[in-house]
Amino acid sequence: MREIELLSPARNSEIGIAAIDCGADSVYIAAPKYGARSQAGNSFEDISVLCAYAHKFNAKIYLTLNTILFEEELKEAQDYLWKAYESGIDAVIVQDLALLKMDRPPIPLFASTQTDIRTPEKAALMEKLGFERLILARELSLKQIKEIRKATTVPLESFVHGALCVSYSGQCYLSKYMTGRSANRGECAQVCRSSYDLVDESGNILVKNSPLLSLKDMDRSSRIEDLIDAGITSFKIEGRLKNISYVKNIVRKYDLAIDKVIDKKRKEGDDISRAAWGKSRCTFTPDAEKTFNRGYTDFNLDGKREDWKSRDSAKSMGEYIGKVTDVKGGGRSFVSFSYTPQGGLDSQKDKTIHNSDGLCFVSGNKISSGNRASRCFVPEGKTGQPGVELFSKDANIKKGDAIYRNFDCEFEKQLENTPKRMIDISLKVFLSDSHITIQAEGDGICKAFTLFLKGDRAENPETAIGLVKKQLGKTALHFSFTVESVEGDDIYFYKTSALNAIRNELAENLDLYLQELAKKQKASPAKSLDAKAKSIAEDEELKHLAEKAFKEGGGSYLRNCSNSLSREIYTNLGLKDIKPSYEQVPPKGALLMRCKYCIRYQIGLCKKESKDSRRLYLKNGNNTLALEFDCARCEMLLYSVFRTI
Repeated sequence: MREIELLSPARNSEIGIAAIDCGADSVYIAAPKYGARSQAGNSFEDISVLCAYAHKFNAKIYLTLNTILFEEELKEAQDYLWKAYESGIDAVIVQDLALLKMDRPPIPLFASTQTDIRTPEKAALMEKLGFERLILARELSLKQIKEIRKATTVPLESFVHGALCVSYSGQCYLSKYMTGRSANRGECAQVCRSSYDLVDESGNILVKNSPLLSLKDMDRSSRIEDLIDAGITSFKIEGRLKNISYVKNIVRKYDLAIDKVIDKKRKEGDDISRAAWGKSRCTFTPDAEKTFNRGYTDFNLDGKREDWKSRDSAKSMGEYIGKVTDVKGGGRSFVSFSYTPQGGLDSQKDKTIHNSDGLCFVSGNKISSGNRASRCFVPEGKTGQPGVELFSKDANIKKGDAIYRNFDCEFEKQLENTPKRMIDISLKVFLSDSHITIQAEGDGICKAFTLFLKGDRAENPETAIGLVKKQLGKTALHFSFTVESVEGDDIYFYKTSALNAIRNELAENLDLYLQELAKKQKASPAKSLDAKAKSIAEDEELKHLAEKAFKEGGGSYLRNCSNSLSREIYTNLGLKDIKPSYEQVPPKGALLMRCKYCIRYQIGLCKKESKDSRRLYLKNGNNTLALEFDCARCEMLLYSVFRTI
């Protein structure tokens, strides 16, 4: 059976629990240090609480230990592996190969997207080195994913939603170059979201003050079946710095989308299911447009270039509301206006602006953000177009401006209602005078429980059976019971209070049973690189894979080798001239980014379609970046100083 996993981010344990309640099969969360989002650290005590809750539903918790490590950090990182194991963590997501050689508990290691897995050779190498799951580069097409699936046997994970890095992950040094904050150390300053001028070799400005490196967000909710067919089993949402409403909304969106595909495939005879137990009981309807986004793209899944760049602002603009139809003036810090909702007045119910909504306005290339609706009203007689009194730090709003809502107050209130995850259990009940036997069946369960219960022979068997069905067919803990049948050599009558106690006792027994079952179903014990370390140097297949996998980087800093353990692995693989990481020794004229996204294509100057051969640069303050274009691979390269290919 194929198990499909929806994997959610969590900035903290509270958000992680909310993600599980909204339908996530697993959650990834950071330890106090060494996660690729340094601002999202958590104590192991909090992580332990999250693990205990998740395991009630056979949901998994993965620890992000996915920065490169310096020599003096190896001991603490190793200690973190043991603390993770003791906390109940199910696997650790890593970038640095050093963790493969550490003395560690029987806990699986997953290869982070920061390990830059883009080819079948790199994927096969990472599997042979001991990684038990591969998290693929976001840029891969379905065709490329299928090729990797053929070359490997371990589970494959793919991002499906959230912010997109413009560079291949793990291969971006722009933040370190411009600010001193390294993305590979969890400190990315997101300078790719800044505005740049695009200039040519003569100093002519082709594009002025635009976030030219800022991509839209990913949304592959409509491509779940395609990804399953390509070999993906884990669907990952980006966003360990996002708030709880974002996580609730997006997790629920994908929970429904994945279930829809699984239901379809089951009807077609496919043996496929969700990885965790239970279903979410949510009271809100998810809407990805109502939480943070820069516009959406499914990003290269079909291997075709499209408009991947975010709008003229790298900030979240939100959902389109309509057009300003009349501006009525106001004071220094507010303005009144009326508007026509998208689709006309008949659509006001869905596009009505409410008090405290966050708004931004687009006029040509100018974007006014940071606005709050302070008073919403309908003109006299309740006819005509709705009006808004706006508190604004930029009150220069004009007729015809497009209105976007980037904070929906009413929707946020809906998200405040905490959903509950329940496991549906079907019961077959057998009655006797001294005990009751219950066969429980549901997600992960097929077990009989015999519980003490003293009863009297029923004078009215039909009424007695009805009472058993009513009182046992309710909820207890995180179980929702349905009584399928009630039988017995004879029918007995039990007090309502006694049946309620039996239901609660059954729930407690089921909870303990499932926790033990979840422990037995934990991922296989960790594979040890040391067990085969002595033979790596003689393994010609492994060395051949390594030569192909690292062909692009040569012996350069692009391998992110920052300690003796990872250097030892590279050396044993037969790789020569191992350079220190960029963070340790930044080389002059360094390649700072390699991107699938291409500015030439974006502005209509693709070399395959245009004779324009001007050299192009990006300028931001005192920083000038040279752009080069590897048209054979359809990729764009950014350098810290100009160089020729």
